[in-house]
Amino acid sequence: MYAYFLQPYPHQHKSLRQRMLTALGVGVFVGLFLNFFQPFGSYSWQDPAKPYILGGYGVVTFICLMLVNIIIPTFFKRWYAEESWTVAKEINWTLLVIMLIALGNMIYGRIIFGRTFSLTDTLLWVGITGAIGIMPATVLTMLNYVQLARKYETKKLHIPGNAIAEEVFVTLVADNEKDKLTVKLSDLLFIESADNYSEVVFLKEKKTQKTLLRGSLSRMEEQLTPPVVRCHRSYVVNLQQVERILGNAQGYKLQLKDWPEPIPVARRFSDLVKNYFTASSPDTAV
Repeated sequence: MYAYFLQPYPHQHKSLRQRMLTALGVGVFVGLFLNFFQPFGSYSWQDPAKPYILGGYGVVTFICLMLVNIIIPTFFKRWYAEESWTVAKEINWTLLVIMLIALGNMIYGRIIFGRTFSLTDTLLWVGITGAIGIMPATVLTMLNYVQLARKYETKKLHIPGNAIAEEVFVTLVADNEKDKLTVKLSDLLFIESADNYSEVVFLKEKKTQKTLLRGSLSRMEEQLTPPVVRCHRSYVVNLQQVERILGNAQGYKLQLKDWPEPIPVARRFSDLVKNYFTASSPDTAV
């Protein structure tokens, strides 16, 4: 069981705008929920400012989410990186968010209702919140992990045995319409985004070569057809150069024949890769 907590787990990096919108959405939901259903005895409590006071819990929730989603990704980048994200980290992260929101709302409630602060009560509140939150956080994360691990398993995928015809060539044209690169399809490995350029990685006389072309990865993608496809926001890959498919709950990675580092596959491109490598028979599965 302990080994499951160390397994890779998907962790999406969001822009500041996306994090703000997510936090705002959750905060608005909390405020509307409390005003509409008025749980925890608030229905019987009468005050002209009640809608605003209950809405304040939504504001506190928004602030807490923004704090945890800005401070930790900014100052703890290595810990927060998806490459090192595991099931255990996802559970701890979820629990941290729950406890921070609970603590923030407790402080807000005491300020609004004029109650005194007590370190013992605060620690007790945090402990109870953690004890209540740990079980659903663990169960939901583990269930999602099992589902994702099954989704990205590679047992039913296989590497096609068909070779690339040597006479097939591809030509990539830069933004200036003058700089060009023509390579055999059988020699093209992948193209990686490099700011305003695209780095083309290919074989020449059985040695790996790299060439920079000025132009976005999308521009390069438009000039190519399957089996050379987009697999990630930063990569276009030649699927016929794949010699092994790696998979875990974070998604697929493609190990190429003549390149040491696996090429990541973004989750939104996973179906494309899966369909290409779907095994035609159990005998050919990897």
